[in-house]
Amino acid sequence: MPLEDYRRKRDFSKTPEPAPVPATAAAGQTGRFVIQRHRATRLHYDVRLEIDGVLVSWAVPKGPTLDPSLRRMAVHVEDHPIEYFDFEGVIPAKQYGAGDVIVWDWGTWEPEAPTLDPRQGVEDGELKFRIHGQKVKGRFTIVRTGGRDEGGDQWLLIHKRDEHAQAGWDAEDHPRSVKTGRTNDEVKANRDALWVSEAPAASAEIDLAGAVVAPMPQRIEPMLATLATKAFRDDDWLFEIKWDGFRVQAVVDSGKVRLWTRNLKDAEAYFPRLLAQPAGWIQADQAIVDGEVVALDDDGRPDFGLLQERLGTKGGAGLVYQAFDLLYLDGRSLLDVPLEDRKRLLRSVLKDHPRVRYAAHVEGEGVAFFEAAKGMGVEGMVAKLRRSRYEPGKRSGTWLKIKIRPEQELVVGGWTPGSGNARDLGALAVGVHEDGRLRFSGKVGSGFTAATRADLLQRLKSLVQDDPPFDPPPPTDYRGRWGGDLKDVTWVRPELVIRAELGGWSRDGNVRQASFKGIEPGRDPNDVVRETPVNTTTAVRAAEASAPAATTAAPASAPAGRPRAKPFDSEGSSALAGRSARAQRGASESFDSGGSRGGATAEELAALDTLGKEGTWHVGGHDLKLTNLDKPLFDARGGADGDEPITKRELIRYFARIAPTMLPHLADRPLNLQRFPNGAGAPGFWQKNLPATSPAWLTRWHETGVDGRADRDANDHLLADSVAALCWLGNQAGFEIHAWTGKLPEPWKPTFAYIDIDPGEKTTWEETLVLARLYRTALGHLGVRGYPKTTGKRGIQVWIPVEHGRYEFADTSAWVEKVSRAVGATVPDLISWEWATKARKGRARLDYTQNASIKTLVAPYSVRPAPGAPVSAPITWDELEDPALRPDRWTIRDIVERVEQVGDLFAAAQTDAQRLPEV
Repeated sequence: MPLEDYRRKRDFSKTPEPAPVPATAAAGQTGRFVIQRHRATRLHYDVRLEIDGVLVSWAVPKGPTLDPSLRRMAVHVEDHPIEYFDFEGVIPAKQYGAGDVIVWDWGTWEPEAPTLDPRQGVEDGELKFRIHGQKVKGRFTIVRTGGRDEGGDQWLLIHKRDEHAQAGWDAEDHPRSVKTGRTNDEVKANRDALWVSEAPAASAEIDLAGAVVAPMPQRIEPMLATLATKAFRDDDWLFEIKWDGFRVQAVVDSGKVRLWTRNLKDAEAYFPRLLAQPAGWIQADQAIVDGEVVALDDDGRPDFGLLQERLGTKGGAGLVYQAFDLLYLDGRSLLDVPLEDRKRLLRSVLKDHPRVRYAAHVEGEGVAFFEAAKGMGVEGMVAKLRRSRYEPGKRSGTWLKIKIRPEQELVVGGWTPGSGNARDLGALAVGVHEDGRLRFSGKVGSGFTAATRADLLQRLKSLVQDDPPFDPPPPTDYRGRWGGDLKDVTWVRPELVIRAELGGWSRDGNVRQASFKGIEPGRDPNDVVRETPVNTTTAVRAAEASAPAATTAAPASAPAGRPRAKPFDSEGSSALAGRSARAQRGASESFDSGGSRGGATAEELAALDTLGKEGTWHVGGHDLKLTNLDKPLFDARGGADGDEPITKRELIRYFARIAPTMLPHLADRPLNLQRFPNGAGAPGFWQKNLPATSPAWLTRWHETGVDGRADRDANDHLLADSVAALCWLGNQAGFEIHAWTGKLPEPWKPTFAYIDIDPGEKTTWEETLVLARLYRTALGHLGVRGYPKTTGKRGIQVWIPVEHGRYEFADTSAWVEKVSRAVGATVPDLISWEWATKARKGRARLDYTQNASIKTLVAPYSVRPAPGAPVSAPITWDELEDPALRPDRWTIRDIVERVEQVGDLFAAAQTDAQRLPEV
């Protein structure tokens, strides 16, 4: 039914339904589905599948079901335009289809047979397909039961027996919109979009496409801001006051409130009963709110000294909680919802309360706001990218703090007496951490009151020790006595952290004109490092490049693991080869883009280049301690690859630049590492367990016998989720990275079927290419999409992405073995199936046994231990015909430029999940 039927039945001057955009239909455009609950003359559910650029539609009176024993009657109605996909509203009386409509479910779908033409299936009266929705999942068949001239176009919608089948499942038990959270009654009453109460739905709808239904965690590690140099104006940013207080997270759960400090310690000791009863300040059963506790002076300005005096005051007398972010609300995680929508939602659920205030902001006008903040005498301001997601535990570039008064956290290592009334305590000897050592950074000798001196002495006397905690210790005179400002010093264990206002830093790294502001209770001293501001212009550009683009309400692309089908030619080559480099790169297209998932910024790379042989490098929001930067790790290959050996500095620089492309291939995958601390030419060793001395900010996964694997030792595996994590690996000479084939939360289920062409001693490169071409042909005949890459040494691998959770490793191993046996049978003289190398007599092995949970293959863009630092590089199938192709063709000196030209040829391998056909 063409869109003319849709137009003919509607008067678009009277109905809010969308008019079709001209030429909206496009052959081959498929992949999404939507189900709308429509209360017209009779209640029904409109099931719509995107086929060839339109929504092919059926009205299902009782709605779809996951119960395979039930058959749902469906009526094939006119095609609807793509613009109808996210329509939700009220169709006026006397108009066609008058009634209220909600977006009841949406997601993606694909035909069960990859070669099936969906439009032809509809024409023929039967379509078998799989749906991936938020409510409806699994295998379905819709089949015509009567001719088109027999009282309408009658069909049946049937759910097949599969892993999603549920007896008795009824659509009416799930009445809310997946778009706004509203019911049909709320839409009819013009109720606001989800939880919003201050404006009509048309203007107040909040985009919650990024919200994820999930159980509420006990707490969430706070996101941190990066220090920047100056204020700026930008309409893409929000600007808030930098509150001079203590960061506190409030977790509300069924009438109870828990408060957590920045270090996720119980904040009740500092603010007892501050927010004891949530009913008085927030409209929610469950919520996680991020904010700051401040003490306000008589003029309403935050006062850190006053806050210190009020610590421990029961009932929160004189304290205010400035709430600036909402991370979880009533069953939904909001971490991936854009910041401005999280803030709008927060404002809508906060109630008027004397101790809780919404932290307001201004949009765009950062320079004017900074000047106003300076006039108020506050600490500074925080700039936040409007579309930024919340990044737990990250010092992100999408949040920038600009200080009016320079401040610094410092670790106390001792005290010296003063004179007169301050003879008990005149100054504090302080330091910051650098390269894993507490470095002496001078003294703080002002800002104390009698009360603060007494409090500090009481805390410090229990920490007294004989030797200085600083490494190296401050200098002594020729008699070995502490001289100058440290005369009569008393050393203490470095456990107390203070905050001080600074006049700056001296050339030798000591604080100047430092004034005590207060104690930072619960702060981990090991995390205290010198804050160095980044260039604002560079930081803003990097943040805007690395952050996701503004989202739309509708899921424009398939969820992870549920992509649209991709066409393949007769040789099995991916249609990816015909796409532009920019389109191939997708989310990974930007190099040097900053942020935790991006690469290092140009400023950060410049800082790495100018760093000495060792030192602290700030990258991706983390301080990274680097050593032996000029140590050669790889011999030179000569020729076009250069005659200079490759140093650790160059390796770290490579990881910093390749991070946007490499990190998606490591996401949620525990890593096994092979480290070469003495260089690629010396023996290496495997490391699965992260040592206790590794940085606390590294993300770990604790392996403890998952799925009955009691035979496996418990290990803390690294999860590489940031540019800083990759650079840390480079500093550890852990450049050969092997990622698990399974992903969390189901690491014992494969996401790939692996083909590993392992050349023998006598196998030539041309023979290896012959085997790869045979696999290309075999996969093409099977309709399977494989993604080839060189190993960086001698071989070629092909990775076939499969639906995660569908297969066991025994399944993928058996399937690859069948394909490999068929390939090997065509060239028996080239192949050996023997396990032992000697028994192969120099011939190649087609190693299907790599499909096992305890085995891994080298990750895309990983570096191999060989001269020139070659990398495992994704290729197109067509490049098998390139005479210049070699398994170690690309190195860390040219792979980044290749990816900039051709894109990430492996990008689709992370999303193109498939079912393996029978062989």
